[in-house]
Formats: sequence, structure tokens, C-alpha cells
Amino acid sequence: MSILPSQVSHVSGLNQKRVWDHVTNADHAQVTINFTDGVQATFVNSDLAAARKPKFFVLGTKGAIVGNWDSSAGDSVADLPAIISLNRADGSSEVIPYVSTTPFSFHVSLAKFLKDGVPMSVSAKQSRDVVAIMQAAEESALNNGIPVSPTLLRS
Repeated sequence: MSILPSQVSHVSGLNQKRVWDHVTNADHAQVTINFTDGVQATFVNSDLAAARKPKFFVLGTKGAIVGNWDSSAGDSVADLPAIISLNRADGSSEVIPYVSTTPFSFHVSLAKFLKDGVPMSVSAKQSRDVVAIMQAAEESALNNGIPVSPTLLRS
């Protein structure tokens, strides 16, 4: 939410159950965020695919960022960091070097906050608008994708 300066107009969501009946989560979920200046962001999480898609991608008018699955896991889907490529509008691309992170840093931050009152690296206020977007998407999905305007903290 912090990388787009535009205000959110409305959110729509879609959830589908097609294959995996033994679990409660959707087999396919799509969230579309529409901003007041016409910018649109779409998030898709799908377990319905005969072909593997990138782990994630961000498409823009001046380039794209693609996070591909790490092939060191073979054909299985593993929770390994994505191999990130930056693709420019001129057709050039480069693989972005991996930046190592401290394992379980969120949990360490949470424990320090609970034990010693040390401020967390990510605050609840920073996460609240993301939760509001997802709540609006779920409400929309329950009503066949009808747009919902979320209540956000950011002005």
C-alpha cells in the first residue's frame, strides 16, 4: 500500500472452490484494487493450474518484476526465495541478486516487543490497511464480486 500514492476507490474479490474440497480455503482467489486515478492492482492466488506460473509478478507500463520459482527444488513447489528478474520496457532484463535475511526476524521482533516493549519493525498500523483491503475483497467475493469501498487509515 505504501508504494502507490493514489487513494483506493474500491476493491472487488472472487473466490472459487473447484477441486480441493478437503480444505476450507479457496482454490482460486482474485483481489482487484481500483484506485481513484485509474490505476489498478490485481492479486491472484490459485491452486488451479496445469502449468506452473511465476511465484509472483508485478507488471507496469515501464517494466516488470518477475519472481520465478527456484529450480533447485526440482519439480516440487518449495518455500524457497524467488529468483527475481527486473524486465525493462526496452526489452532488457537482469536477475536481481538475492539479499539474505535473518530467519524468523518477524518472530524475534514480536518476542522483543512482548517481552521488553521494543517497537516492532512493522507496526500494526502499517498492516491495518492491507487487512482492510483483504476484508473488503472477502466481502465482495461473498456478494459475487460487487465492489466494496474499504475504510483505510491512510488519507
